[in-house]
Amino acid sequence: MVDNVVQSKQSETILHAQDYLHVLRTRWKQAFLVFFLVFLSCALITKMMTPRYTSTMRFEIKQPRDLINLAVGGDNNPIQTEASGYDYMTTQFQLLVSEQNLVAIANKLDLPTELETSEKGAAAVLQGCVKVVPVLGTNLVDVIVTYPDPRLAQRICDAVAVCYKEVREEKESSLINEAINKRFEVLRSRQDELERKADVVRQYIRSGKYLNNIWSHDGRIAPVSTAAEEQALNQLNNSRLTLQSEISQMTVHVGKLQTLKDKELLSYVTRTGLLSAESYSSARVRQLNEAYREEEEVWSQKLIAGYGEEHPIMKSLAEQHKSTETQLYSELVGMRDAMQDQLEVKKAELVEVESRCATARNKLREKTLEDQKVMVALQEYSAEKSRYDKLENDYIVDRMRLMAPRQTIEVYAEASLPSVPSTPKYKLNLIIGAVVGIIAGFVVAVLFNYFDTSVKSLEEAEKHLGLPVLGVIPQDAGLLALNDGDNPDAEAYRILRTNVELKKSLFKARTFAVVSANAGEGKTTTLCNLAYVFASAGYSTLMVDADLRRPRLDRYSEIHADVGLSNYLTSNMDLKDVVVKTQVPNLYLLPAGPLPNDPSGVLGSYRMTQLLGEVSKRFDIVLFDSPPVLGVSDSSLLVSKVDASLIVLQPRKMPLKALLRTKSIIQNVGGQIMGLVMNNVDISADTQYQYYTTYYSYYTNDNSRKEPVPASATKEAMPVERLPKETVAAVAADDEADKDIY
Repeated sequence: MVDNVVQSKQSETILHAQDYLHVLRTRWKQAFLVFFLVFLSCALITKMMTPRYTSTMRFEIKQPRDLINLAVGGDNNPIQTEASGYDYMTTQFQLLVSEQNLVAIANKLDLPTELETSEKGAAAVLQGCVKVVPVLGTNLVDVIVTYPDPRLAQRICDAVAVCYKEVREEKESSLINEAINKRFEVLRSRQDELERKADVVRQYIRSGKYLNNIWSHDGRIAPVSTAAEEQALNQLNNSRLTLQSEISQMTVHVGKLQTLKDKELLSYVTRTGLLSAESYSSARVRQLNEAYREEEEVWSQKLIAGYGEEHPIMKSLAEQHKSTETQLYSELVGMRDAMQDQLEVKKAELVEVESRCATARNKLREKTLEDQKVMVALQEYSAEKSRYDKLENDYIVDRMRLMAPRQTIEVYAEASLPSVPSTPKYKLNLIIGAVVGIIAGFVVAVLFNYFDTSVKSLEEAEKHLGLPVLGVIPQDAGLLALNDGDNPDAEAYRILRTNVELKKSLFKARTFAVVSANAGEGKTTTLCNLAYVFASAGYSTLMVDADLRRPRLDRYSEIHADVGLSNYLTSNMDLKDVVVKTQVPNLYLLPAGPLPNDPSGVLGSYRMTQLLGEVSKRFDIVLFDSPPVLGVSDSSLLVSKVDASLIVLQPRKMPLKALLRTKSIIQNVGGQIMGLVMNNVDISADTQYQYYTTYYSYYTNDNSRKEPVPASATKEAMPVERLPKETVAAVAADDEADKDIY
């Protein structure tokens, strides 16, 4: 499937290419004429052009960077910023050919006087001959000047760079001087501001809170600090936090001890470690607690050793342990009351510490705010001092740089002196003219072919007219009788004869009208040659010149007759009195005779009907030469009476509408159209006909295309020979006989 589609597209492409080649072959004369005119015009214009000479030079446009720092209290440089912009170099390239620069060039070379025009007029002349070509990716530029005078072209080329340099330096110098003056004004104003900020710092020093060494006139400042105040506040905060922690713990312990008694109280203070804390318990409590533990341990050891509880030693130990326990419980109650007193003391200390923290905090805040004001004043003074020093330094440096030389351009190639003209380029112009001529010729040929509505091929004729093409006659076929039929063109008429023979039985035709849409289609020549090949094949053939307006058959046959068709139709003459026998065997001619005043009336008469009936009986083939169908009404009367009609047409001559009208006229009057005859076809150019007329190659030889020679140049005029009366009488006696006696 895909292969079929690809092959179809390739076939369409090949067909399109063949169509274009066919257009060129058929319309090569028009294409060649257009090509010749274009090429000749190009050659003449090139010849008439004034020689012009081209001078070139190359230089680099320098950007004004690092020339002068025009920043006023900042880092931006107006000139440098402009120079580093994206479109800066493009703008400079345009300034080279600007009106301002061109006027400066014209004045420098005194062109207004030389050209006898104004400054703007001279600038307009220069604008047409000066061209600027930037070198891609660089700051280089090529200046190209084309002018009829080579030396003046060189001078103009050199003046482009010189004038641009002068104009730019003048502009930049003006801008720099203006910027320096403004800088000086700003410097004076910043000096006043610096003095004002210095007075603010001096006021703080005079207050006595700060030393004089916290600042200096060179802009350096010493930092001020609140370290002492911050250290004191931190110490108080630490004490406050410690007291708060102790109070919190003591509050918990005191609350718990108030609810416990005896062993529970002893167990709590032992478990929480209150006995080991020096701040909570006394030495007496710790001593009693240790004795109490030792007595319990001795009691346990005695029991293990085997002493009973009733033993005197064990009783003594029990009494002593009971006494120690009573004292310990009593001391624990005292320790609890002492802890309550300590808690109250701690709370009083906490209140005092918090008061001292608040005082230290306010003092630190006041010191911080005042120090910030001092630091701000010092920083403002320092910043203003730095800015002022920078402005002053830049002002001094810029004044020095202003006196230094500046480079706006750097020439890499001086303006050249041309020795030969650059334009016109004869070879290039002729080549362009030839190429344009070929293209124009091809376009004209295609346009002619596109707007040509005539029938161009037998396929188009058969498709649009719906009629078969019975024969294709080569171009300049000529009369076969003059060459005795010995040329390849005769075969084309033999093919036409064969097709007519095969179709005449279908039409039951013996009489034929050879017609055309307009004059000049070659129908008379076609009729003579068709009659010749019919006669050569043994058919008794009659040619009837029914063109009673412009008869031609008698001249083509070199027969001079005084009477003819008009005499027969307007009188009672017999057929034998008007029919003439030609030198070709089996070929007869009925001339037109004297031209009547009303050809249509004569052809539409009853005698015409009688003539058709009589010649149909006496001849195998009767061919009527007719006027053009679209020209007069005679042919309409003729085609309505004959058995069939043959339409002769030439390719690329008559519009399709005219041919369709011809067909319609013949059919409307009741005529039958057997087919078409393509006449005067250029076989060598129209390759589409070659497959149809392959006979042509078989007859090609050196003498095959002889020029037709008039019969008068080779032989005398054929004498008039009438039909024998005996033969005419015999045919009249038997109207139903179909046998030809001629």
